[in-house]
Amino acid sequence: MWDAFVEAGKVSDPDAPGLRRFASDQALRLIVSSLYTNREQGKVIKGDLVLDPKVTEVKPGESPTEVTVLDCVDSTNWLEYKVSGGLWDDEPGGKHRTTAYVKVADGVWKVSSFILEEPGTC
Repeated sequence: MWDAFVEAGKVSDPDAPGLRRFASDQALRLIVSSLYTNREQGKVIKGDLVLDPKVTEVKPGESPTEVTVLDCVDSTNWLEYKVSGGLWDDEPGGKHRTTAYVKVADGVWKVSSFILEEPGTC
């Protein structure tokens, strides 16, 4: 999901097909809304995220259909830029404690929701 968001962010494309392949429900709405807002504001996001996800909960234990993933999403080098060039603002990226909830839908695992906390939370 994050890779799809990084790619879509380069051009602020809320219709990028990868988004719907890996995200659903609240997660998809949040990402798509963010990309629409960025596009309206003339903003793109460049750079890379650093991820280190760990599964912290599996439901049910046998034949799971839901997992919880904890990560420290590092956006230090994933920054907002004006479409015309140059940084959007002088706010640096940072490390965000992130909890994602992933569910199976029609045999496909997708992130259904996530909580991305403030920079500096991990």
